[in-house]
Amino acid sequence: MAEDWLYFNGVNASRGEYAHEPIPVRELARLILGERPSPDRIDPDPEQRAALRERYLADVTGAFRVKEGVDPTNLAQAGWGIIFPATVDPAPIREALSELLNWRRVQAGPRYRECSGERGYRPGESKAAFLRRQGAATSGPVDPERFPYYLLLVGSPEDIPFRFQYQLDVQYAVGRIHFATLDEYAAYARSVVVAERNGITLPRRIVFAGVQHPDDVATSRSLQGLVQPLATELVGHPQRGEWEISTLSGSDVTKERLSQLLSNAPPTLLFTASHGVEFEANDPHQLYHQGAILCADWPGPQAWRQRPIPPAFYLAADDIASNTSLHGAFVFQFACFGAGCPREDDFPHLRGTRSVIAAKPFVAALPRRLLSLPRGGALAYIGHVERAWTFSFSDTRGGRQIETFSSTLRRLLFAGAPIGYALEFFNERYAELATVLTEDIENARWGQAIDPIELSTRWTEHNDARSYIILGDPATRLCRQLAADTADSPPRLTIQSSSTETPPIAAPSPTAAEPVTTIPPSPSGQPVAPVPAGSLPPETPVIPVALPEVGASFGLFGNKPAETMQKLSTALQEFGERLATTLQQVIADAAHLEVETYTTDAPETINYRQGDFRGASLRAVTRMSLDGDTQVLVPTNAEGIDERLWAIHVSMVQQAQTNRAEMVRAIATAAAGLLGVLQGK
Repeated sequence: MAEDWLYFNGVNASRGEYAHEPIPVRELARLILGERPSPDRIDPDPEQRAALRERYLADVTGAFRVKEGVDPTNLAQAGWGIIFPATVDPAPIREALSELLNWRRVQAGPRYRECSGERGYRPGESKAAFLRRQGAATSGPVDPERFPYYLLLVGSPEDIPFRFQYQLDVQYAVGRIHFATLDEYAAYARSVVVAERNGITLPRRIVFAGVQHPDDVATSRSLQGLVQPLATELVGHPQRGEWEISTLSGSDVTKERLSQLLSNAPPTLLFTASHGVEFEANDPHQLYHQGAILCADWPGPQAWRQRPIPPAFYLAADDIASNTSLHGAFVFQFACFGAGCPREDDFPHLRGTRSVIAAKPFVAALPRRLLSLPRGGALAYIGHVERAWTFSFSDTRGGRQIETFSSTLRRLLFAGAPIGYALEFFNERYAELATVLTEDIENARWGQAIDPIELSTRWTEHNDARSYIILGDPATRLCRQLAADTADSPPRLTIQSSSTETPPIAAPSPTAAEPVTTIPPSPSGQPVAPVPAGSLPPETPVIPVALPEVGASFGLFGNKPAETMQKLSTALQEFGERLATTLQQVIADAAHLEVETYTTDAPETINYRQGDFRGASLRAVTRMSLDGDTQVLVPTNAEGIDERLWAIHVSMVQQAQTNRAEMVRAIATAAAGLLGVLQGK
């Protein structure tokens, strides 16, 4: 029966046939256990196995990914870091990335970290050894005061191995970038900063593209078991909002159709499921085309026997024109080698030996191209290193398992979370399966019979979940869309709301030699939670402000005399006019936020209560418009940036942002309440 076989989503384009023929699950179970069952087959590093088990137990008990009290979606709290190889001079790449690094430094404040030179990644180093050198915990919830939660690796998998990325990703939110030129690094940095600062023009559209070839069980399963049910679930989800969701399937997913989609009408999220083309290690196409999307143009394994597959059948980096713009988009590719290729086979049990499959490990060319487009590239690319498996979304007994994919997409699309935090569902799955597999193999080691189907399913799911990685900055998130044309739109009040529940960062009392910061007051006088610097909340409810006509019935007064009705109507109209004037002033005041930080050795001589700071030194300034445009004046001293002063200033900026949002929200709530009264609600 077909359900008793394992199918791979990969086709060898050098030979024109499946990269690996389907294998019976019972045979796979025998190969997994080998002659002597050992947990080393799950992971040869006992420290990593222990970390996976700890992660699994933490997930079961509902423990935090970062320590309690830290919002993982707020860079000022969770932190951001960049890791370079210790053996490579980081200066040229760092300069190319300077726009992104400066942006993240402002957002993360004192929880910004750069690891290069002696602090960079050293050849052959494990995750635990690296973290110990950084003064960070090697397991358990992340403490951003010791090491940031969001980490961007810079370099090829030769310099920083994929294995290190897998290990680090169990505990942290990790991404990677590696480009061939400094211009590509600079283009990616610019795309991220401009998208987050200014917004994007892409429509709120999600496209699911599921290829299906004739006589091909693997793509039939990925279309029917992953793409279609995943799209259906998101369409019917109550948080869908304004998202438009469409599906391309089967023979519609041609190379021409995908090319036109990317060049003419790119969506905010493109999700593809297909074979990834694979090449022999000595094939000159491997470095540039491995992992490319095999489109519906390929007639399938029966009609195309043992002939090399031409580029006309697959979408590769070469096919993406330089004038293409994917500014602000995300791409999720389910396919073999979509994100990259290791040097040696990660699944030696299938051949009986660990063979060399590439001259060197590399990041796939297609995501590198889409991230570094000169006119604006994608912000992140989620893909698979090595082979992808049908068991990642279904088991041999026909059970559907798409919740990991679904939860990741909902967190990214509907909650507006950073992609590194959204992909934690795959890390949870990886840790769970590694723990259960280790127990299964330990039991088999002592003679306990193991269900071969269960073992094969868990093993393939485990390898699949482990090998999903982020190419791009893990802190990127869906950016707000810019309105195409608001000239003819009626006036409306936009309310910014924050979902964070973390405690506020307390402002220091003004003392000698300490900075004094001016911030807008909170209308309620209550403490407010900080908002990530430079970011907007994922949802912006709109409350239109409209006044009722004089004499309109409000449905509240029953049989009151006409004179009373007229007086009440007049009073409400006058109040509404005053409220509209007040709202206009609040909107004008909120449109520009300016936070200034002063220092003085003698605060008692400064008339700061009256807003007079003459005699004090202006040390830091942040100016921010409502659309996110930001200007900053950063304090420095003889050692460079004055980190202590900057941290205080950043915390005040965050509180000012939240105070502004709360002020507008409070008045809007009052307006909404008034409208309800006027309308008889």
